[in-house]
Amino acid sequence: MNGMLRLAILNPILLRVVTAGGRRLRHGFTRWGYLGLLILVLFVGWMASGMGSAKSLSDFAKSSTQTFMIISYVQLGMICLLAPVFCASAITQERDSQTYNILLATPLSNSQIVMGSLFSRLYYVIALLLSGAPVFAITLLYGGVTAPNIALSFAIALSTALFTGSLAIAIAVFRLGSGK
Repeated sequence: MNGMLRLAILNPILLRVVTAGGRRLRHGFTRWGYLGLLILVLFVGWMASGMGSAKSLSDFAKSSTQTFMIISYVQLGMICLLAPVFCASAITQERDSQTYNILLATPLSNSQIVMGSLFSRLYYVIALLLSGAPVFAITLLYGGVTAPNIALSFAIALSTALFTGSLAIAIAVFRLGSGK
């Protein structure tokens, strides 16, 4: 149990990056752009599905369901794009700032370094996902979408982020390890 905590939650790399990186303006702009895109897709989806011409509650529910599907696909696409970018840059930023060799000299194991880098970067992706929850909650208000649907959409996006982020960091580690 103690080993798992050191790999994930109590990892020094995770704690350092999360506490220092939350103040970066670039991450704020990324969150605002992500939310802006989701809100734009929400309004465009409503207009395209005929939400303005809905006559009954069932029409609202159908439009809301279609809009939810569109937003879910956009969210999944954004996560597929952003998670590898955030995660692959974890190792390369250490190398570029010339702290990678210092990091290797610490008593951290290789798995702690890699997992700390992965989870610290996935923290931002999870923050993006959670910031989009109110947009999904709006579709919940109009019917046709249930809370388990939203939870499933977020679970799929989170597992996709974990997979693509892991793949990106593995490629970055192998690329760095090969000396090229």
